[in-house]
Amino acid sequence: MTLRQPVAVNKLEKPVIIFKDGTELKEFPSIQTASKWLKKYSGYDYIPYKQVERGILFGETWLHRGSMYAFTTDENVRLAKLEELGIETENKSESKVEPTGFWTFFCNPKKWAIDDFLASNKVEDTFSITSWQKDWFSEGQLGVIRVGHDSRNKEELNSKPRLKRGIYAVVEVNGDPFYSTEKDGFYYEGFENEGYRVPVRYIRNLLNRPILLEDLNLEDHEYDKYLVEGFQASSMPLNPQTLLKISTMVDTPETTTTYPYKVGSEYSRKDIYKILNVPENKQDGIWNTGYTTYNNDIYIFASINSSGRTGHDYDNKFIGDELQWFSKGNHSLSTPSIQAMLNPKGNIFIFTREDSSNTNFVYQGNGRVKEYEDTKPVKIIWEFNDENEEYPNKITEEVDNSKVYTEGATKQVSVNVYERNPVARRKCIEHYGSSCEVCDFNFERTYGDLGKDFIHVHHLKELHTISEEYEVNPITDLRPVCPNCHAMLHKRKPAYSIYELKGILYGN
Repeated sequence: MTLRQPVAVNKLEKPVIIFKDGTELKEFPSIQTASKWLKKYSGYDYIPYKQVERGILFGETWLHRGSMYAFTTDENVRLAKLEELGIETENKSESKVEPTGFWTFFCNPKKWAIDDFLASNKVEDTFSITSWQKDWFSEGQLGVIRVGHDSRNKEELNSKPRLKRGIYAVVEVNGDPFYSTEKDGFYYEGFENEGYRVPVRYIRNLLNRPILLEDLNLEDHEYDKYLVEGFQASSMPLNPQTLLKISTMVDTPETTTTYPYKVGSEYSRKDIYKILNVPENKQDGIWNTGYTTYNNDIYIFASINSSGRTGHDYDNKFIGDELQWFSKGNHSLSTPSIQAMLNPKGNIFIFTREDSSNTNFVYQGNGRVKEYEDTKPVKIIWEFNDENEEYPNKITEEVDNSKVYTEGATKQVSVNVYERNPVARRKCIEHYGSSCEVCDFNFERTYGDLGKDFIHVHHLKELHTISEEYEVNPITDLRPVCPNCHAMLHKRKPAYSIYELKGILYGN
C-alpha cells in the first residue's frame, strides 16, 4: 500500500505524516513537532526523533508496543536531505547505497561508553544497525567500530581521556539481526537503545592503539565517504578496499620497529640520554622522579624490593612475568601521567633495579597495563608481550602450568610464577651459572653467543608448603636446568628432585 506524502508549500516547510498500522494519524509541519507529538501519543520514554527521521529518509518503520509506525514527507524534501547528508541518489528516487558484505558501525561515545566496554575485555555483544539494511547482514561478515566526536562532559568522562575520532575495534557478525528493546550497562542515562541489532564478536580490540582518522591515508580506490566523513546512522556498507587497508594496519605488527634497548641489559639514565640525544637542559629533573614522557614514549624507573630514591618503599615486585608497580604517592587514576599510561600514544619502556644506590637499571621491556586499581598510589600490573622484543626470561612453554590451592588460602599459586620471575632467575643464574644442574648441558658451549645465558630455572619447594605470603629465595629455592631436564622433572606430580632425576639419567 502506498502511503500519502505531504506537499511542502514553500522551501522552509518540511512536513511529516505519521501512520500507525497503515492508518494515517496526523500531519505535522516539521520533524520536531511530529516527534514531540509521537512521544506523548505512544507513551515512549524519549522523543523518537531518530525513528521519524529514518522513516522519512529511508522508509524505515518503527515497531513499538505491538504497533507499526511509518512516516512520509515531501519527496523533494527527502531528496534534498539525502543530498545534504552526502547520499547520492539516482533518478531522484533510488538510493545508490548497495551492500558490500562489510560494515562501518557508527558509535557515539556520548550515548554508549565504548571505552568502558572495550576495557571490560568482553568479546561478544550486539550492535545497533540501520533497520532498512537488516536484510543485508549475514553471519561471518566483517566490520569496524568507528567513533565520532567525543562530546562527553567531565562527569561522563569520569577522569577518562576523551576519545579521538577513529576506529576502535574490528568485529565479525555472529548471527542474524533482531529487534531489541534491551539496554546494556554501557549506555548513559537518557539514551534509548530500541531498534534492530546484530550480534557481533570483537576480533580486534583497538582501545589502546586506535587507528585515528587523521592518520588514515587512503588511496582513491580505498576511500570510503561514510567512514571518513561520518554519517547519521547506526551502520553503513563499507568499501572492501578500505577494510583491507585497515586490516593491514591492524594485523601487521611493526616488525620494522627496533627499540634501542635490549631486554635484560643494564642502562643508566645517562645511557638513555645518549641513546635519545636528550638535550642537556632537558636531562635529570623529572627523569629522576620515577617516570616521565619523552617524544610520546613513557619511561618508568622502578625500584624492586627496596626503597626508592625518595625513601618510599612500595611493594614493587614481579609476579611471574608481570610487574606489580605503584605510582607516586600523590598520584591518582585521574592524574594526566597515569592516564597517559592507560591510553599510551607511544611505547612504555620499563626499567627496574634492586638497589636504589645503583645507577644502573635493567630494561624489562615495552609494557602495557593489564590491570589497575584506583588507589593512592595507583597500583598497576604491567605485562610484557611486545612482538618486537625477545624476552629471554619469559619461556611460556617450559612446563605445563601446574596449579594448586593452598589450604585456607584463596589465591591460586602456580609453580611457573616462581620459575619465571626475572629478578629471581637472574640472581639464580648469577650464583649457579648457566649449566644444567642435572645433565651439565650449557647452551653457550654448544651454540656460542646465541645460547649465552639461556637456561631454565626450576623451583625446588614443594607447592603445598607455599603460602600466599611466600617470596622466592633465588639461591635456596631455584636451580638452573635445561629445558629437557626441566620437562622431565615435571613429568611427575609432585616433581622429581634433581637428585632423583640425576639417578635416572646416570643409572644410579
